[in-house]
Amino acid sequence: MTNTVKLQGICGQQAGTAVKDLKIGDVLIWNYGYKSEVVELIPNKTGKTITAMLRSQQDGQIRSRKMGAERLVVVA
Repeated sequence: MTNTVKLQGICGQQAGTAVKDLKIGDVLIWNYGYKSEVVELIPNKTGKTITAMLRSQQDGQIRSRKMGAERLVVVA
């Protein structure tokens, strides 16, 4: 398994970080260069999924996103 992620609208592969390794304050990059900052991380009972509270850098809104703990995301 490779530790890289291909984002749409961004050239090449980007280094990936597992969701379980994120810290509050990390800035995540999504497809087409959208960015959001980790405000809170809430693991479920088993630890297999984590709900991340993310503040959008486009509009400042905080939204939740539920992801598997092993999922790779791109940290800026």
